[in-house]
Amino acid sequence: MSNRLAWAFALSAAIFVLELVGGLISGSLALLSDAGHVFGDALALGLSWFALRLAARPASAKATFGYHRVGIMVALINGTTLIVIAALIFREAYQRFFAPPEIGTTELLAIASVGLVANLAMAGLLRRGRRESLNIKSAWLHVLGDGLASVGVIASGLIIKLTGWNYADPTMSALIGLLILLGGLRVLREAGSVLLELPPRGLDLEEVARAMESVPGVLDVHDLHVWAITPQLIALAAHVRVEDQPLAATAGVCTALQARLRKLGIGHTTLQLECQGCGEGQTFCHRLEPLEEERASLGEEGLR
Repeated sequence: MSNRLAWAFALSAAIFVLELVGGLISGSLALLSDAGHVFGDALALGLSWFALRLAARPASAKATFGYHRVGIMVALINGTTLIVIAALIFREAYQRFFAPPEIGTTELLAIASVGLVANLAMAGLLRRGRRESLNIKSAWLHVLGDGLASVGVIASGLIIKLTGWNYADPTMSALIGLLILLGGLRVLREAGSVLLELPPRGLDLEEVARAMESVPGVLDVHDLHVWAITPQLIALAAHVRVEDQPLAATAGVCTALQARLRKLGIGHTTLQLECQGCGEGQTFCHRLEPLEEERASLGEEGLR
């Protein structure tokens, strides 16, 4: 996937230069808007390639989960750049509604057609990886949105060429901006969910608790936490109350729990087995105290 990102980045940079020059020559805001979107694509692809290389580093004492979250940070940056680009397009489109310029449709159609072919090629390169990484998905959305934008640019060029209605250029630019804005908001929502360590969408935590409690030997599950390190790497931590028995006898319970959780898509588990309940015994923690508050409430001697 790293090589595919590198090829997509090279294509994106070439199309940016072509559309920027073509937009200046033809006077088309739609084409310049698409060039701005392609610049965002190039930035997104470059950051995604960097994040992918960094995420490949193994876990260490300094980064016990590895560097998977770098991809989420890049997705956050990519989503923000999409929103900024959309805002700039809206502003320019608004101004052009009052004074639509003459558009060189021949240059516009030729360059937009080349851009469409290049974007389809880039989308094909990244299509498989979009399900494996939010980072790559954000880059794929950049490219896909730009491909649709190229279609819009071609449509506006044809309308102007056939009817002479120059308002088609700022109208299509505004639609392209809306498309970019929606894509950016979607990426920000997913990245924010991961950074806030919210449970993955579609995962029912009550169902997870019931699945764990259905394992033979498990009396109850409490203090359950489920979060996403990345959208594809789900982690779980929980206290599991079992019958009072030798430690060696609990190995089968742990194995069964991990197998049950893998079927639910949870691959990284930390389980604390105990024969007596602790705290409030709630399935989900209602209050997490910082260590300083706990130390103050128990006293230094109580922690020693």
